[in-house]
Amino acid sequence: MSLAGFDLTGLGIGVTGGGGHLGSAVARGLADAGATVVVAGRTAETLERTVAGGTGRGRLVAEVADMARAEDVERVLDHIVREAGGVHGWVHCAYDGTRERLSELTRDGTTAALSSALTDLMLATDTVAKRLSSGGSIVHIASMYGLVSPRPEVYRDHPQFHNPPAYGAAKAGVIQFTRYAACHLATRNIRVNCITPGPFPSGEPAADPGFVAALERQIPLGRVGRPEELVGAAIFLLGSASSYVTGHNLVVDGGWTAW
Repeated sequence: MSLAGFDLTGLGIGVTGGGGHLGSAVARGLADAGATVVVAGRTAETLERTVAGGTGRGRLVAEVADMARAEDVERVLDHIVREAGGVHGWVHCAYDGTRERLSELTRDGTTAALSSALTDLMLATDTVAKRLSSGGSIVHIASMYGLVSPRPEVYRDHPQFHNPPAYGAAKAGVIQFTRYAACHLATRNIRVNCITPGPFPSGEPAADPGFVAALERQIPLGRVGRPEELVGAAIFLLGSASSYVTGHNLVVDGGWTAW
């Protein structure tokens, strides 16, 4: 196999959550590999920052959209078709959920978190699969906390950064749904895989040296991840280099879940 399998030139790909910490890096990386990327999210300002930071051979264009709205998902797909002539790939990275703790759970908060992380993803996948051009590739962004529980000692001195229970439960569902969709869409030549990131802190958690050190003590490689370190996995799963890969969960966690 040549390196052509990692060339995404000519592919039209949507990236949801494209203004976020991980989604923006993935979107720019796909454009670096030649893709035309429609970056979707709810906030125009963050999307425009993603687009402005692109330097690749491909193109980045923004589309303000809420993945909880079916009409918005269709509008993003229409935009991909206009820009690239068809839909060839999709990366679902969007998430907006509650920070409720285990002893504080409410029905509304839990339902909202599960809906954002799992229900929206499932419905979007169903819609995208109907629009993929001659097969294609769907990539879900899961989490290491869909595989293992957060370690309480990591958050004991930093309770403000705790990981909520609904998040990990939903991400575990993402991993299972990835396998389900992969098996049921295979006859249509649609591949479905997911990427499970490890510790990639941003914002206030990333700026707290004590919390970062607590994370790093749990990581065999001894450091937290950089957003661009997800790009290679995404390019692989979206391109022809992974033409015989479906239903797979590609873990990018510095070894956290290998202990």
